[in-house]
Amino acid sequence: MAPATDAPQAASAQAAAPHAAAVPLPIPTSVTTAAADAMAALQEPQVQPLAQLQPLAQPLVQPAADAVDVDEGFEDDDFPEEFPFWYGSSSGERTFDHAADLLPGGRPSSLSSSAASASWAWAKPPSNVAASAAASQQQQHNSDQFNQQHQQQHQHQHQLSTSQRAFFPLDSFMSRRLSVDMRVHDPSGRRASFHDHDSVLHYFVATSQSEQLLDQYISGIIKAFLDEPAPIYATAVAQSPSALSRFSGIDIPDGSNGPSHGDLAAYLNHLKLNVIDKATRTASPKMIGHMTTALPFFHRPLARLLAALNQNVVKIETASTFTNLERQTLAMLHKAFFALPEPFYDQYAYAQDVALGVVASGGTIANITAMWIARNKALSVNPDIDCRGVDKEGFVSAMAKYGFKRAVIIGSTLMHYSFKKAVDLLGLGEEGLVLIPTDAAFRMRADLLKTKVDELVAQNVLIIAIVGIAGTTEAGSIDPLSDIASVAAKHAIHFHVDAAWGGPLIFAPEHRSKLAGIALADSVTIDGHKQLYTPMGLGLLLIRTPSLITYIRKTANYVIRNDSPDLGKFTLEGSRPANALYLHASLNLLGKDGLATLVTRSTTIVRQLSVRLALHPSKAFEVLHEPMSNLLLYRILPSRLRDAVANGTHVPTDADEDEISELTRRVQIAQAAEAPPVMVSMNMPLTPDLADSQHAHRRSTVAGRGQETNQSSSSPSSLRPPPPPVSRGFVSRTRVMYKGHHVDAFRVVIANPLTAWPDVEAVVAEQLVIGAEIEAVMEREAMRRRIRSMFPVPGRDAWWDESPFDL
Repeated sequence: MAPATDAPQAASAQAAAPHAAAVPLPIPTSVTTAAADAMAALQEPQVQPLAQLQPLAQPLVQPAADAVDVDEGFEDDDFPEEFPFWYGSSSGERTFDHAADLLPGGRPSSLSSSAASASWAWAKPPSNVAASAAASQQQQHNSDQFNQQHQQQHQHQHQLSTSQRAFFPLDSFMSRRLSVDMRVHDPSGRRASFHDHDSVLHYFVATSQSEQLLDQYISGIIKAFLDEPAPIYATAVAQSPSALSRFSGIDIPDGSNGPSHGDLAAYLNHLKLNVIDKATRTASPKMIGHMTTALPFFHRPLARLLAALNQNVVKIETASTFTNLERQTLAMLHKAFFALPEPFYDQYAYAQDVALGVVASGGTIANITAMWIARNKALSVNPDIDCRGVDKEGFVSAMAKYGFKRAVIIGSTLMHYSFKKAVDLLGLGEEGLVLIPTDAAFRMRADLLKTKVDELVAQNVLIIAIVGIAGTTEAGSIDPLSDIASVAAKHAIHFHVDAAWGGPLIFAPEHRSKLAGIALADSVTIDGHKQLYTPMGLGLLLIRTPSLITYIRKTANYVIRNDSPDLGKFTLEGSRPANALYLHASLNLLGKDGLATLVTRSTTIVRQLSVRLALHPSKAFEVLHEPMSNLLLYRILPSRLRDAVANGTHVPTDADEDEISELTRRVQIAQAAEAPPVMVSMNMPLTPDLADSQHAHRRSTVAGRGQETNQSSSSPSSLRPPPPPVSRGFVSRTRVMYKGHHVDAFRVVIANPLTAWPDVEAVVAEQLVIGAEIEAVMEREAMRRRIRSMFPVPGRDAWWDESPFDL
């Protein structure tokens, strides 16, 4: 009873401390020995007793001797030959000697070959009761002996420290993997050799012990990936030929010899060395360039749980309870954004004929679904003009009956690229996107929107939807949603808000007012995998009026029927995992206050960064806007322009803007790369070994008058191993309209709860150092261009690239 009593306390302790997942729960000295044992039991993998895994010596029900043989579509006698993978061999009678292959050190000396075969293999059942009883007794004896050995191993592992158990070599893992019991309790007596290593089916029925060992190995990889210092690996250098060569094999293995533990070991080793070790460290505190961040620890075991359950929420027949959980999650967020009365949710949250929204794989699918609904609503059934609806008779026919020749979707110049996909899929074409310019704060200009809508209405153009953005991906800006809602309401146009990034500001009292007007939207897109801190692959579309979802309802005879509660009736995607569990967990465990704390903290850090960059003593940076959320655009300035920009006397010119953009672009590339930043120029490689090779080639060519030498290969520096890659921070970059010019800018995104101000400060300090080095390179390049223009060498422009003059 002790474990059952302490389990909730252990769970709550882990939930209260996010780092508790990495170490065992501490056992206070004041607790009793029994309580300590109970708490330790919660942390150790629970091993199922071997007796519960014993295969039966014979089937529960013996078929009658004169039972009628039913033909299943093939000759029963040929079944083992045609389908050998159900058995240990083609005959189906071969005994697989588990004792020799599974027990440490091979077959126990006390077991004879015949006894081991009788007890460890699935052979034909004994022909008489006496033989059956003898086999059962021998089986129990062998089971006790094996169980005792395994218990000793388990006690030894229990004595190891947490760090020792977290990391262990792959070969050790595989040897332990083979030491556990691999048999399955199968009363039917069929498929006896599921765990034979010459059967592919052994991958489908792993024992709890073998799976726990694999989990321990994966946990070690995860801990190293998250905790050990390493470059962020967010650069395009990852697409180099040497990197792509790791993925050159494109032939699916035959598996003709059957899967084996060696295959698994080799695969895990390949995965770790070639994929995981250099995967992008999205959880790094210095990864402040994209909207992918660290996750709460509880999502990792939840991911394992979802894989084990393997629910498909397209229909309730494959997601009986998860269908209701998904509806509950949609209702929770619907209430947070629209705040309608309680009777509304009592009526519609679980109504079978409508839905409060849909769960999708991301914001792109959510936005496309919203535009799909808006188009079908705008061209819906209308008996007065004999229109059966665009979903029935098609876009061209419906447009003609409604009297329209053109249809458009309106949004700002910073609307997400998913709307380009939407207009393409819906038949409008990219010219069907009408883009409204933004102001200096990168917000849609509502005055220009009103003028444009009046103009299009006068031209008899169908406006399918107007899109407002709550958190642009470029600058984190928020459009004037209330003003946009007024324009849409005046002309009865569908109003959609893309709040994939900025939506969670709704939970923060300090920032909630920035989303004023979002409750007036007909539909809202939210991304769970952004600032709701779920794993990738989770977006939502919320529908203010549930009946709107029926404009895209599709049914079938075998599933998602008219009268079924299946959510697949309303989703663009078919089969879907139950990823709503992640969001359900975040909403319940982090809560409104927790989400408010996270978004307020990150927004505050960005605001602090904006102020400090503007007041930086070097005057090296120019902030492009006042941040509305936790995303900031700024750029680095050449030394000669810093004073003028700082005191406001600088008059932008095309040449100056090009120079600033080039410097900013190169600094961003260099900071993301693993090479010394000075190597980043228009004509220089990014890696130090290539750079040394190139310079050595140039020197030897000049010295030998075209005769190449191999100085670089014989130099002492070339014999030294390359230095480890430098761990730098990462910011992304974008290109926006700023003061009438298209400019490149750093794009800082801060949402990682692990990012602190020292991390941000370190990234900026790196940019200063890298900027000075690259600016010197650019000055030498400019000098070379001036000299080339003064002393042209006709037909020999390449000579300047090989000249000995060090400028």
